[in-house]
Amino acid sequence: MFCKLHAFPITPTEDTLSFFIVYMSHHIQPDSVATYLSGICNRLQPFFPHVRDVRAAPLVSRTLTGCLKLYCTPPNRKRPLSVEDLTAAAAHFPHPTFDDILFLAILYCGFFALHRLRELVLPDQVALRDWRKTIKRSSVQVYSSAVGYHLPYHKGDRFYQGSTVIIASNSESDPVPIFLAYLAARDHKF
Repeated sequence: MFCKLHAFPITPTEDTLSFFIVYMSHHIQPDSVATYLSGICNRLQPFFPHVRDVRAAPLVSRTLTGCLKLYCTPPNRKRPLSVEDLTAAAAHFPHPTFDDILFLAILYCGFFALHRLRELVLPDQVALRDWRKTIKRSSVQVYSSAVGYHLPYHKGDRFYQGSTVIIASNSESDPVPIFLAYLAARDHKF
């Protein structure tokens, strides 16, 4: 259809594929053009055995890269968490269960200490659990207006020594009472 519409020869050439990439990038997201092109090459290969070589040509690859840059769509991200969100989450549990307290502790520690989620939870699959990366209860320190713990090896640890994390009190939404409530609930349960 594309070749008929633009009066191009049916034999795939570097120019034809490049024009197709530009044409399709105006009509669909450029990320999808590479998938379309792969499907077309797969269908044309029995009739034109050289189509994979044409697809791998520098002109075609650069045209695809250029269209990806020129017509890209910005990433669609969720709104980041705010202190107000934390306060709303804490207010949502007027009589929290152990699981609610655990959730709030993970939420507050992740927010105020800038943790990755993997640093605060264990995978469901036992084979993926690494106890060397788990924060130990024995490493927790309680200060007058802060709490701290030792974060063993993590993704940003170049020297494999771990890091000491200290979460200080905050006037807007204080993480320390929530962390201490979790410690008390955890110690009572275990």
